[in-house]
Amino acid sequence: MKYLIYLSIFFISVLTQAQNPVNSGDLSDGFKIMRNDLKGSPFLTQKWYVGHGVLKDGKLTTPQIMNYDIHGNNLVYKANENEDVLKLLDNNFTGFILKAETGELIFTKIPGEQFEKNKKDTKYYQIVNPPSRLVVTEFYKELDDPNASGWTSSTQSTKSAEYDLEVDYYVLNPKNKYEEVKLKERAILKIFDDKKKELESFINSNDIDINSPEDLFKIVEHYYSLK
Repeated sequence: MKYLIYLSIFFISVLTQAQNPVNSGDLSDGFKIMRNDLKGSPFLTQKWYVGHGVLKDGKLTTPQIMNYDIHGNNLVYKANENEDVLKLLDNNFTGFILKAETGELIFTKIPGEQFEKNKKDTKYYQIVNPPSRLVVTEFYKELDDPNASGWTSSTQSTKSAEYDLEVDYYVLNPKNKYEEVKLKERAILKIFDDKKKELESFINSNDIDINSPEDLFKIVEHYYSLK
């Protein structure tokens, strides 16, 4: 009897692994993601929103409850609020849209080679002022594990690891590459130094304090208007 039980489990496992769903534009094409009990969340937003994947032809997928696992770099969804988290098969996506209370959060997929300093991964970046892609924001979460030491981690300890959110900003530089920039006037002028005087005048005359990516966009947009 034990032999029959083990044999049944083996065949179920093989059949499960043999299933390779193909993305049909329906966000239900995906597979389950298991999570450990950690502090914080690997996801972009605490609340899950209805959203769409954006296909290569510009069409939108059917609406679904979605989020972005920024720690694992996976677009994920739920069939409903109480369901398990599923990874989306998003090879045909160029971006996604989340319909938050404050407005649409629009993300675009950018390959690592499109950056001034090449990145090894293709990821989703938020477009600061859609549809323009002059300025984008990268969100990422590192897993801060105070117990990690050698082969020992918080998975073997009563202490919990925690996800820490980090944010970086990128502008499209004169070489048509995305370059990281701080929210500082000196940093943005260094990238666009061929129009430094014009940009300084624009910043001063418009009383721009660079405190947000939206402020960066104003300056970058003005730079390209001078070309």
